[in-house]
Amino acid sequence: MIKFCLIFLAISGVQGCGWFSDPEIIVRNAGGVAVYNVKLEVGGGTIEVGSISVGESRKVNPKVVMDSSLLVLYVENGKDFVCRGDVYFTNNLYVKVEADVGGGVCRVREVLR
Repeated sequence: MIKFCLIFLAISGVQGCGWFSDPEIIVRNAGGVAVYNVKLEVGGGTIEVGSISVGESRKVNPKVVMDSSLLVLYVENGKDFVCRGDVYFTNNLYVKVEADVGGGVCRVREVLR
């Protein structure tokens, strides 16, 4: 009976740990024209997001292999831009982040559940 209880506690404990998973990043185009070649540098890697039309967003779940902040790189009206986010990413720790870029906007924030 004790063995059963320990197994049950272990399984239910892991299921309750929603904070122990890959992060979620939502990149939104807040400008008046489409942004192109959007890339996220986070967690030791680069994620190709592509183009984002006006008012639209893209959601990604990066695999973090090293601690980092977030860089959002993109092209708008033929010019390269970098938006630096002061949000902390570490391996296997869930964090939800929203990044608004475009039209002179660079806003990166952690969203609490």
